[in-house]
Amino acid sequence: MAKNCYRSITIISLSMALLLMSSCSQLQRKEEHKNDKTPREVLGFYTEQEGPLPGSQPTVDSEFASLSIIAPFWYKLDDKRPGNLIESVTADHKRKVIQSAHDKNLKVYMVVHNLFYETVEKGKQVASNVLNNDKNRNVFIQNLRNEITQFKYDGINIDMENLNLTDRDSFSLLIEKLSDALHRDGKEVTVSVPANTGDSRANPWSPWFDYEKLGLYSDGLMIMTYDEHNPRTPPGATASVDWTEATIRYALNQGVPPSKILLGIAGYGWDWDTAANKAVYSSYAQIMDQKKKYKAEVIWDSSSQTPHFSYVDNEQHSHQVWFENSHSLRFKLDLVEKYNLRGIGIWRLGLEDPMYWTTIPEKIKVKK
Repeated sequence: MAKNCYRSITIISLSMALLLMSSCSQLQRKEEHKNDKTPREVLGFYTEQEGPLPGSQPTVDSEFASLSIIAPFWYKLDDKRPGNLIESVTADHKRKVIQSAHDKNLKVYMVVHNLFYETVEKGKQVASNVLNNDKNRNVFIQNLRNEITQFKYDGINIDMENLNLTDRDSFSLLIEKLSDALHRDGKEVTVSVPANTGDSRANPWSPWFDYEKLGLYSDGLMIMTYDEHNPRTPPGATASVDWTEATIRYALNQGVPPSKILLGIAGYGWDWDTAANKAVYSSYAQIMDQKKKYKAEVIWDSSSQTPHFSYVDNEQHSHQVWFENSHSLRFKLDLVEKYNLRGIGIWRLGLEDPMYWTTIPEKIKVKK
């Protein structure tokens, strides 16, 4: 009896050993497969605290291992002195954030935009004043070079939105001239462009941007593949998977190399009050608070591959909430791999589902 018992233990031990060896082998193969992957850039747009929305620094501090670049949103075009910049933070703050990022082996791109004036029309005009005047354009480029050198930025992201249609070619020319100048300094130039599908689903601001020329002159196009549905549309997905894929196909058909495409990823969602006909821009944390407060049930929409839920507030207003989470992110990252894209750009750090930072390194190899 004792001999049989010892024999059984030996057989069990062998089986366990084989099982462990098999598990180790599978893990090793997974790790090798992960290492075989093409490294992808993960750019995170960086802002200070916006009202109830948290700033980006805590996310950078905790998740820097899954980031490649941060892009602080600190500069807009000066509406009174064409070619100059209005800054939203102090020089000391810039140095502190940039040095901290460099210490974490992250690149830092300055972001320059033409947003947040009294009217959208003014933003168009402020951009036009730079784009259509040789002197102003040259002053602008020199100011950017000086700022980048002084604060040790690694590159730039130009985020000029809602331009005059007549400024399409002059915007391409700016990017050509800027790239020529900054490449001599060893710096990179990326351009944020609205999502374009080439059909009726295209962002209404899309025709203002010549993807082909911008893809030729710049080092990267940050395609803003979010706000498919927004306050100007009925409720729906922030970025459905089919729409997102259509924007990638459009860019590729325009001759943009996949190695230059950064796919925009939303960290936020919209909460539509359908009775008041308005939508509130909301972080993942705020959305989860509303879900909990009103005991709503999250529903997975298999058509868009995104989550949503509904609730009725204390004023008896019906709400629809559509947002992104770590599960919907997986479908976007699959597209990055499928089309061999340069990487992703997240708007913005601090708004997202915290589980993004588990999903990203699982699905893609982060470029450092």
